[in-house]
Amino acid sequence: MNTRLQFKIIGTLIICSIVGVTILQGYWLKGLYDTTWQQTERTIEEGMRRADYTELFLRMKDEKRALEQPAGFASNQTEDENGTYSYSWTFHYSVFDQLTGHKKDTNPDESTTVRIVITEEEIESPDMTETVEEYFQVIGQLEKFILLAMHQDLDTVLPVNYARYDSLICQELKKLTITTPYLLELVSATDGHAIPLTTWGETIQFTKGSPVFEYPIMGSDQFYRLTLKAPYRIILKKMAGLLISSFLLILLVIIAFIYLLCTILQQKSMEEMKTDFTNNVTHELKTPLAVAFAAADSLLNYDGSITDKQKKYLKIIQEQMNRLTGMVEQILTLSVENRATFRLHPEEVNVAQLLPSLLEQQKLKTRKQVDITCGLPPDFTIQADKTHLYHMISNLVENAIKYGDKEPVEIEITGRSDHKETTLSVKDNGAGISEHHQTHIFEKFYRVPQGNLHNVKGYGLGLYYIQDIMNKHQGKVTVKSRPGKGSVFTLHFRP
Repeated sequence: MNTRLQFKIIGTLIICSIVGVTILQGYWLKGLYDTTWQQTERTIEEGMRRADYTELFLRMKDEKRALEQPAGFASNQTEDENGTYSYSWTFHYSVFDQLTGHKKDTNPDESTTVRIVITEEEIESPDMTETVEEYFQVIGQLEKFILLAMHQDLDTVLPVNYARYDSLICQELKKLTITTPYLLELVSATDGHAIPLTTWGETIQFTKGSPVFEYPIMGSDQFYRLTLKAPYRIILKKMAGLLISSFLLILLVIIAFIYLLCTILQQKSMEEMKTDFTNNVTHELKTPLAVAFAAADSLLNYDGSITDKQKKYLKIIQEQMNRLTGMVEQILTLSVENRATFRLHPEEVNVAQLLPSLLEQQKLKTRKQVDITCGLPPDFTIQADKTHLYHMISNLVENAIKYGDKEPVEIEITGRSDHKETTLSVKDNGAGISEHHQTHIFEKFYRVPQGNLHNVKGYGLGLYYIQDIMNKHQGKVTVKSRPGKGSVFTLHFRP
């Protein structure tokens, strides 16, 4: 894969990761915000209820006498010598008759009595919290009936102290660490007329999105309406620790990714410098290699005074020069195809006409006995870049000869073409490749390990080059091989 493309993929993945983490964190914080606000709403509603009960109990302190009871309820207040006040309410309730489909009242024996005991100390205490808590536990599901009876008892004699209720609401909100401005109103359920109970609340501008809490006054057609200003500040204050830690976490991830990108860019720059240096040195090697090869060839073919021993050494020099020249050409080819400006020049290539000179050169480069069979029809053509197709076939034939462990080395070249694809296969009778190594042989610089044997020289670039060029042709290269049974490499081209 091209280095530039790899860098783009890494950058894209990093950006997607940061965006994904940010969205996930935001979604989690949004859910936490909603949950916290729901809990706060329930707590505020509970605070309004507490303020109502506290206001009732404080009125009991102001008025310590029995009250005339509403229809359907019976209430008694007694005081003993220890200063303990006992309030009891008895009421009848209706049940549903499944036979007649109507409600009917219970008889007196089925009435329910609830008794609340409040001491003088509790009434005189400025903090009614413990009393209210005990009261909540006692009334249970009968709370609405009891609260209705209490309001009807007390409200007929001593009106509700709205200023006190406003003060109690303020205390309840402070207990909840809610310091935002609020407006408390007394609203009529019949005509919707509202009377502000907070004198300073009228000067505050409340938006349509401000949360509103309503609490009914039992036994009356009125209810309290509590409006808060800027409720998000309440939640954000509670979530300050989580918000700061989440922001720092996302910031840390972004810094880490930026540092990673800078490191990758630095490494990429160093790699490009090393690649350019290698390419320049390799390119400069071509001139001395060509001169040395020409000098050795001149001595062999045009100087009749050299001895047989000298000819032997000159041939060795030529062989090594050929090998080194081939390696230089391969490195230069790889450097060219990795450049961003690299472009293929596809054309109709007659493979049958291309092979004879290629196969003859491969036979001259080896001392092994080679038997090459070409099973291609004379008009077999492939749509490909001619130069790179030549190098790919040359690499496959050269590998078949190098890794052939039997003599003669048998190589068979075949081709097939249909409406789906055009294939060119090179089959050999060599040592074969195990299934484990077949998944790695197309990697750059990979060579099949052979223990301590180093009889076959190479750099692991040939098959990597073939795969890369085939990818640029929008094709692929495959291999079928079994140890000891040889290998078949196939180039797949689009028709």
